[in-house]
Amino acid sequence: MRFDVAAQSPEGRVPLTGKAAWLMSVDLFVDYLIGVSPEIDAKLHEYLDKVPPTSPLYAYLYSILDEFVTRGGKRVRPAMTMLACEAVGGEPRKALASGCAIEFFHAAALIHDDIMDASTMRRDQKCAHILHGAPLAINAGDYALGLVCTIVVRDPGLSDATKLAVLDVIGEMSARTVEGQALDVGWVRDDVYDLTTDDYLGMALGKTGYYSGIAPLKVGAIIGGATDEERRALESFGKNSSIAFQIQDDLLNIVGDEKTMGKDFMNDVLESKRTLMIIHCLEQAGSADKTRLVELLRLGHDKSPDQVLEIVEFLRRYDSIGFARSLARNLIVEAGSYLGVVRESAARDVLMSMADFFLNREH
Repeated sequence: MRFDVAAQSPEGRVPLTGKAAWLMSVDLFVDYLIGVSPEIDAKLHEYLDKVPPTSPLYAYLYSILDEFVTRGGKRVRPAMTMLACEAVGGEPRKALASGCAIEFFHAAALIHDDIMDASTMRRDQKCAHILHGAPLAINAGDYALGLVCTIVVRDPGLSDATKLAVLDVIGEMSARTVEGQALDVGWVRDDVYDLTTDDYLGMALGKTGYYSGIAPLKVGAIIGGATDEERRALESFGKNSSIAFQIQDDLLNIVGDEKTMGKDFMNDVLESKRTLMIIHCLEQAGSADKTRLVELLRLGHDKSPDQVLEIVEFLRRYDSIGFARSLARNLIVEAGSYLGVVRESAARDVLMSMADFFLNREH
């Protein structure tokens, strides 16, 4: 599937500079997602169509995971895996199964994350543990994790050497994601407030960067037969793009459209997450304001709506929102420069568009 590349992005979009010095419209990536999502969805459901609807296993396991996977998600990770494979000269469908493996890891991470955060809504619907109880939700997440390696090992389209290389990336992804999650949860539990921007970037790289950027692109590059230089370039591109994605996610939780965000709106503030904006505000605030901000954060889920808005006012007062936007923009600009070493192709153009999409998405 090929796309016409726009000469420049719409007004206000961020230019991707450096070696790859042109602008891409987010529509290029959106069109690609629309085109490949049905095939990705069909592949995902192949792994879940194991028992008839009358089976107790369907009620207690497969339907839970099937509903969670079906309810939403843009299928960005499988799409990235396919794009990376194509960008280095490979057949994109060879990377589809491995991309789905990463998507199941994503589903498991979300199900477990919702339980850890005591969240109630996910994608504007009740979380799996609210609908089915924590034990069955945890079990469904565990099954999704078990699928990850099984999908790769049983992929008939990959050589044994390629499978081992892909599994090595997935193993690294799993470890780094759990480390990032440990920091994210641990900082809240232990009332840690003395944090820096670098602390946040390290946490975000682990929690989001590996499974939402580095691993999908690296896996696709391996399957596509990339050179070492191409693989390193895609890995660096994925690192920057995925951290910018996480920062934008944090921003949307506070300044996004409430109707679009649904019940997720302001959840990060309610849960006292140590987002980049909170950390920046704690670093910049005067003594009295910092003391008050910490008092509010310590309330956790007990914050009133007015107290949530008071925290947001602090973020505006110290331009923490502007700081986060600027850093995300700089990460995307740098990300674009890495793709200069990847051969020119429609797939590379779509990846460039994806970086802009990560920064300018509205939900």
